[in-house]
Amino acid sequence: MPSRTHSGMSHTPAAVAQAQPAPAQPPISLRERQRKPWKYEGYPAFSRWMASSDDFLVLRRFGHLNTRAILLMQDRIARKEEELEKLDTEAQYGPDAAGDSSTFRHEPIQEREEILDELIGMLRNYNDFITSYSSLRYKKARPKQAQNVRNWFFNHTLAISPVEQNFIEKEGDLFTLVNWERRSYLKEKLENIKPLGNLFRKQHREDRQFSPYTTYQSDTMLEFVANALVILVGLAMLLGPLWILQFVGDNVRRLAIITGFVVLFALTLFAATQAKPFETVAATAAYSAVLMVFLQIDPA
Repeated sequence: MPSRTHSGMSHTPAAVAQAQPAPAQPPISLRERQRKPWKYEGYPAFSRWMASSDDFLVLRRFGHLNTRAILLMQDRIARKEEELEKLDTEAQYGPDAAGDSSTFRHEPIQEREEILDELIGMLRNYNDFITSYSSLRYKKARPKQAQNVRNWFFNHTLAISPVEQNFIEKEGDLFTLVNWERRSYLKEKLENIKPLGNLFRKQHREDRQFSPYTTYQSDTMLEFVANALVILVGLAMLLGPLWILQFVGDNVRRLAIITGFVVLFALTLFAATQAKPFETVAATAAYSAVLMVFLQIDPA
């Protein structure tokens, strides 16, 4: 009787053993991770950490190398330009048959067209290089952003080779991929107040590397707290002089109170906002005019 063959999975002992899932690896202890950070952290952990926030992603611009490369491309183009100008001059003083410069379709000097063909590619590379590099010129990293990377290196000793950590010390040559806005003095101080750390902390997310050494701050909550403080201080500076001047009858003392509030108002604008100098002066002048109206009110 002929033997039958069945399609499907073979049930040989070797196939069954191969189909079984691999045994789970035992978890690596925290002590072992701390003892060998170069093995268990390294660039995989460092790159995940840098990618988790714009404040951590700090890279080198290589400004002097980019500039040197641009100068080299510029000189190569200039040399081709000199060759082209030389051919144009020779054509003007040569015979009429070889001096026609009015057409590209019937170019009498083949070398001149070849130079132009080379210049097309050279100019394209030159322009693209300058455009890409110029976008990095205005994305300088803040000192705090560079310090974040230094702190990671300090808290994860030997996770990255010490030689390869040196890039973060090139402070004038560091940039970030995202333009950052200059923050007011008030917001910078609020960020550094430790009791407010939990208020500004972002919620856990898979792409964020939470650890005892890393926290993520919410710019939305920081903006809300800063704006609330500005509104409260602004109301106090409008209503405060009104009540104080009501109980002061001497004009000299009233003028001294107004002067103090005007100076305090200007300092508040400087610390709590990003107003330009002329905007600060204009706002202070308007505030002074309001207080001078209070000065005319007779407390009696």
